[in-house]
Amino acid sequence: MARSVLALVACMVLLAPPGSVAQERASADRPQGAEGTHAPTRFDIDAQALATALRAFSEASGTAVLFDDALVADKRSQGIHGEATARDALRVVLLGTGLEARFSAMNAFTVALPDAAPTDVPAMPEPADVPAMDDRTAGLLQSALERALCARVATRPGAFRLAMQVWIDSAGRVANAIALAPSDDPARDDKVLAAVRTVRVPSTLHRFSPVTVLLAPAAGHRCSESGAWEG
Repeated sequence: MARSVLALVACMVLLAPPGSVAQERASADRPQGAEGTHAPTRFDIDAQALATALRAFSEASGTAVLFDDALVADKRSQGIHGEATARDALRVVLLGTGLEARFSAMNAFTVALPDAAPTDVPAMPEPADVPAMDDRTAGLLQSALERALCARVATRPGAFRLAMQVWIDSAGRVANAIALAPSDDPARDDKVLAAVRTVRVPSTLHRFSPVTVLLAPAAGHRCSESGAWEG
């Protein structure tokens, strides 16, 4: 079964709404508004060998992905289920592999080793036998995360990119949250993770844990005064 990936474009999504995760530290160093030029596409790529996952991504997105077979050999991808731009979706597919995507042409990406491997970003564990979330369940988690993040000015999403992994315990509490791909502001990241750790959801969401969440920049979305995400 595929690991659950909740991507909140501008805020969040999981399996259904817009989504993806940034994989490389280098992407956090680029301008925070640099989004792909393509409209979000639905991706349903299960956890599998990285080479086959990249081919599935290429077919689903209509973009060319150039990679060396030797470079991706023996590597696995956690996959992605949800809507995302091609650029973000590829980052999700590469999450935890130690590789990065480089935009090489209008409709082409090259998969390569990063120029300098980050030393402070946790490695992604091997994909576990975790069921994929359905749209309703994803919506419950997304709403809970949005309320927690919108409640504080310092953590409101929409202007930065941050990928994190969230563990939910048997009581429905977020037992832990760690940054997988930090943003360009460590202090803000700490506040976001602290806010996420206050979240409570139905205990049934425990079986989908851990969940990978992406906060990504997007225009036209904002937190309302009531603490809800609008866009």
